[in-house]
Amino acid sequence: MNKMRQKRLVYGLIEAYVNWREACLRVGDAYGCWASGTGFGAKSAFARYEAALDHEERAAEVYAGLVRRTGQLAASRHDSAEPPGGAAWGVGSR
Repeated sequence: MNKMRQKRLVYGLIEAYVNWREACLRVGDAYGCWASGTGFGAKSAFARYEAALDHEERAAEVYAGLVRRTGQLAASRHDSAEPPGGAAWGVGSR
């Protein structure tokens, strides 16, 4: 993988993490409004809480997908660095 592609992947991973954490904060805020609300206000606060949860779930899925992709790319890069035969140099040669 070239350096520019690695950089884009890392920046995308960081951005997805930040988006997910911000979504988590919005869930906490929405929950606080719902938990302290009463009557009609509580009903609309619950709807906002549900929407925040849905948004957080989508952000978490994006972040998790990028983490998996990054892990797979790192593993494939590591595997290609092994010598023929699959064993690392020096392992089992004593």
